[in-house]
Amino acid sequence: MPLLPLMRSSVALALPLLGLLGCTQATQPAPTQQTPATPLIEDKRVVADSEDYYPADRGAPNPPSTPAAPGSGLPDDTNGKCRLFAPELPDPECCARELGFDVAAVKRACGLKLYLGESFHATCGYYFLPDVTAQGVEAKWFRLSNAKGATPQEAAATHDEYTRKVSRDPGFTSVPVPGIPGAFWSTQDDLHWAFLPGWSVVRQFTWQSDGCSEEGIRDVLQQLITTPEIPAGSPRTSVIPGAPPAPAIPASSSAPAPATATSAAG
Repeated sequence: MPLLPLMRSSVALALPLLGLLGCTQATQPAPTQQTPATPLIEDKRVVADSEDYYPADRGAPNPPSTPAAPGSGLPDDTNGKCRLFAPELPDPECCARELGFDVAAVKRACGLKLYLGESFHATCGYYFLPDVTAQGVEAKWFRLSNAKGATPQEAAATHDEYTRKVSRDPGFTSVPVPGIPGAFWSTQDDLHWAFLPGWSVVRQFTWQSDGCSEEGIRDVLQQLITTPEIPAGSPRTSVIPGAPPAPAIPASSSAPAPATATSAAG
């Protein structure tokens, strides 16, 4: 076959094919633009906010503030169980067991003006202010817990051995408390410990020198010893340790509510 007719035949076949391909491309939808995914930033120097990034030390939006837990830094009575207070604990808790601490007796004996509250951290701590008008006054604290030992003397000996190892003071020794039979106490720097009889468990009482005078501490120890034992698991009867239970108010009564133990002992 001559070459020219063959070329014409090939061109005639190719033209419809090109037209078909052109029509197919014209009818395809335009490709959609996809927003690139925000990359994960592991560098702690960078803060991500949607698709924007800021240096972590400046320029970043202010993070939402987390409110302090009740009782952290400020007294709080809203749980209805105890007055919570801890100077620095992020989430204070009420003490698990009442060990005979009497807020009113401690205030009288030690000349303290305001009871801030309690919180548990290894032992139970109770906090007071010596002056309600002065600014920047540090809280005074007392701590109370169960101690290991069948008797106060045995508990004191265990404490002495531990303290000698930690402080490397071979002479550290607890001695009987003059005038209080069965009680032992010890001192190191401005810390004081006492181990008390009177209950089925030995209790350890801890305080600082500037928290109370020696005469006042003797009154506090006597009060702790003579207070009837409160069994473990007993429900609390007052928000303030040692205060009498608040009187029950009949639901139908429209009379003004009397002052509660919380307000009386604060």
